[in-house]
Formats: sequence, structure tokens, C-alpha cells
Amino acid sequence: MDELNSNSNNTDKVDVIVRNLKLSFFKGSQFNFNDGDVKQITWDQQNKFLNQTIYSSHFKKYPCNQDFCRLFFKNLITQIEKYHEVHDGMYEFLCSSMKENKHNTFSYQHYYIKNDENIITIKQTRNMVLNGTTGLKTWEAAFMLADWALFNKQMFFKKHVLELGSGVGFTGITIAKYCAIESMTMSDHHPEVLQVICDNIEINFQSAKKCTTSHSTVYEINDKTIGAIMLDWNEPEEEKDLTPDIIIGADIIFDPSILKPLINILNSFYQKNNEVEIYILSAIRNIDTFNGFLEELKLSNFQFEKKEVLKRGFVDWDENTNRCLLKIYRS
Repeated sequence: MDELNSNSNNTDKVDVIVRNLKLSFFKGSQFNFNDGDVKQITWDQQNKFLNQTIYSSHFKKYPCNQDFCRLFFKNLITQIEKYHEVHDGMYEFLCSSMKENKHNTFSYQHYYIKNDENIITIKQTRNMVLNGTTGLKTWEAAFMLADWALFNKQMFFKKHVLELGSGVGFTGITIAKYCAIESMTMSDHHPEVLQVICDNIEINFQSAKKCTTSHSTVYEINDKTIGAIMLDWNEPEEEKDLTPDIIIGADIIFDPSILKPLINILNSFYQKNNEVEIYILSAIRNIDTFNGFLEELKLSNFQFEKKEVLKRGFVDWDENTNRCLLKIYRS
């Protein structure tokens, strides 16, 4: 019996290693190897990894960044060959990625939500800034905010949600997919960002019905709607018909020049609905900019409460990140 339990535990451990390797690859991050893990990645486990990643139909349709793939597999092969025969598929994929000289601006990353059945696929760039915007990649606070929302699904039940500065749409799409919202409206002021949001909605809600107007694109999915709109914080009166129950934002406090426009847009929506709930999550890189936002809130008669985001649960994110979730309101 002890031997059976030992074998079972070892199988579970190996499955976890392969799964973590897959998760790292799909989300575009290098895997942190240790010798104990590498020793478990036999030919059979390599085969399982390949079938779940580069051989899968999903990866073939939505491939990861080529340069990243090349570095990931080169590192993986270097580690495995210390202890095991390397699967031919590993070499074949590495060679093919080295021969191809494609440098596409966009590629795809895949994020598992809690388990292997739930996945969000996001078209994005690995560049921090592209075409004058930082909104074409997923930033760490987007993962944190999505995770916090999934811990608090009841807050979003049948609510109209507006996301400010949505970027490529990870947070909004995750909430729309796994929370029973009434509507999710993602917003940005950059046309290319809005187009990528729409692309990502269509990837993750493939049966959605699309309706386009002069300034927005709306998708109907079963009993909810998901939209992408052009929203200029300097022109808050543009969205007179938009009255959200909840406003969210991730990593939108990063530049002192946008603090007052952000306050203005919050004030505009508050005037239309004084019960609106506002949540902004920041990965704090510059404490002076963050504190400047808090001061602007006070000057505009807003109050705030710092909420705890202690640990990850549904979405993977770096728990070492200096972070703060603000609940903003007026009493």
C-alpha cells in the first residue's frame, strides 16, 4: 500500500510540473527550473507537454511570440538533456522557430483561470510602448484586478461595469466571461487599442453577435453585452448615455499628467449615479505619482479606502508586486 501511495504521489508531482511548465509557456514567461523538477521530465512527460502546447489546435491557431518560443525551448532542452533523452519534437520545434524569421508585431498569450478548463487568450505585443500607447500589452495589475473580481463575483451580479483604460482587455474579458454581469464596457482613447480589444472579445466569445456604431462596438453574448468604446478622459461629456454601476481600472495611475483628467471622468460618472462603485488597482512603480492621485482625490471631495489583495487564487500574478486597490467614493 505504501508503495502504491508513493507512486501516486510521484505521478501527481510530475503532472504538476508538466502543468506549471505549460502555464509558463502559454503566458509567455520563462520557467524557473530546479534539478528536482528537471529529473521528472522524462520522454513521456515531454510528449505530454508537447501535446498540450505546440501540437494543440489552439496554439496552432493562436501562436505565442516566436522569439519567446525560441528562448523557452532552447532553455528547456538545455535543462532536460542533463538527465534525459530529449524528445524529437522539442528539437524540431526549436529548429523551425530558428529558421522562420517572422517578427510579427502581435502574438498571443494564454491564461488559465483556476484550472485547465478555463482559458483566456489575448492578442497583444511584448513591447512596453507601441505606436504611442502602453495599452497593447497586459500589465500585472490587470491580472490582480481580474483575480480580485473573481473572489468577489457577487459584487458584479447583474451589474453594468465600465473599465477605464482597458488595454488589450484581459480584465474586462475575464470578468465578462466568469461573472454574471449585465454588461461590460471596455474603454480606451487609442483606436488601435480598441481594435485589439474587439479582436480579443471575438477570440474569447466566438458566438457573439457584433453591432458597430460610430464610436463603439457591442457584442451580444447570451444574456449579457460586452462593448468597446472610445473614451477621452478630457471629454467626459461624450458618454452621456453611459451610466455604470461599477467602474474599474488597472494600472491607470502611471503618469502625473493624466491624474486630473482621471478625476474628471470619475466625477462625471459620479454625478450621473452617486451610488456608483469605483475600484482602481495599481502596481505602484512611482510612489510620488500614486500619492499625487490620492491628493487629487481629496481635493475633489472623493474619499478612498485601501482594500487588501493578499494572494492569488484564480489568476496567476506576482505576489511580490507592490500594489494597492482603492475603493473610491463620496459620503
